Amino acid sequence: MKHFIKSFLTSLLIGIPLAIILCVFLYLNKDRSGLNENHEELIHISGFETDAELDSDYEKDIFVPSQEETLEALLSEDVSSVTISFAGDVHFSEQYIEAYERSGISAFADDEMLKYMQRADLFVLNNEFAFTTRGEAMEDKQYTLRSDPQYVKILQELGTDIAGIANNHVLDFGQDAFLDTLDTLKNADIDYIGGGRTLEEAVTPVVKNINGQSFAFLAATRVSPSYDWYANSKRPGVLQTYDASDLNKAIKEAEKKYDHTIIFVHWGVERVEIPEEYQRTLAKGYIDAGADLVIGCHPHVLQGFEYYNGVPIAYSLGNYLFSNRTGETLLLNAVFDETGEVSIYLIPCERKNGVLTRIQEPTELFNHLTDISYNAAISHGGILIE
Repeated sequence: MKHFIKSFLTSLLIGIPLAIILCVFLYLNKDRSGLNENHEELIHISGFETDAELDSDYEKDIFVPSQEETLEALLSEDVSSVTISFAGDVHFSEQYIEAYERSGISAFADDEMLKYMQRADLFVLNNEFAFTTRGEAMEDKQYTLRSDPQYVKILQELGTDIAGIANNHVLDFGQDAFLDTLDTLKNADIDYIGGGRTLEEAVTPVVKNINGQSFAFLAATRVSPSYDWYANSKRPGVLQTYDASDLNKAIKEAEKKYDHTIIFVHWGVERVEIPEEYQRTLAKGYIDAGADLVIGCHPHVLQGFEYYNGVPIAYSLGNYLFSNRTGETLLLNAVFDETGEVSIYLIPCERKNGVLTRIQEPTELFNHLTDISYNAAISHGGILIE
């Protein structure tokens, strides 16, 4: 008995510290892998032993089509589906304008990328500047952005249908400049979301009916340099989502009337590729209110993706055509089939010599985005998978 008790106590003395160490390790590892458990889950359900086997074999069998097949599908003339393309941050620097004057729209994007934008049923982007020649730059603001209204033709040539204006630059030059922006977009037959002459206009969705399906678009910002940028009953401005009650109310109303409600939101921290916890909380709130797709901008870098209750979230599409900044970006294509189910197809792209061009070998990018996503993975063909 003494020997048994001694052995038992020895086991406890050794076992308890080991158990504590194991728990701490699992907890820390959970935090590290909490960004994405997809690779582990995919390997488990496929029966493969390694990432290499998953990448080389499992994806060929399950994650079809290839990127070439994906791109071909996006350009098909399927009248039963609806393709909505989304791009991130856009601003026309002086260098861009000078290049445009020399070379036209080819200074912005090559023929292939133009084709994807122009042939989508709708193309939506973040218009992160004012279309104006009026106003004074906001004091004590490091960057203030505007462009001559005549260059709205660039947006037209890109194929832009809807411009998100809920951001932290559209009022850089004051309310008159903001109103110029609204007028410029309207006169160019480009709808705007997330702002207006009153709060009522800012919170009213733009509605599009395509191939028998109705789509309501709303936008808001959680990045703003001043409270007086927010629209109210008497003041022009943008819709804010620091307090999401107005936006969530609009989502609930739209969800009752239309087939799909899509949210375009400005949020996050610049140059940080991991979304803030508040981004995830807001996105889930939008979805609980009835949103069918959530697209984010502002960080100027790509962030990951998430599925929540079956609804896709893109936390940041990064810079698309923004000043002179380079780097990897995406053209996100939401394809709604005839039943209303949505699939997300990603076209990876970058600026080469100033021109937006598709990335031919995006495996490394897609793997990295998978690693920083939640409950989502990207196939080598560019399809987002829950």
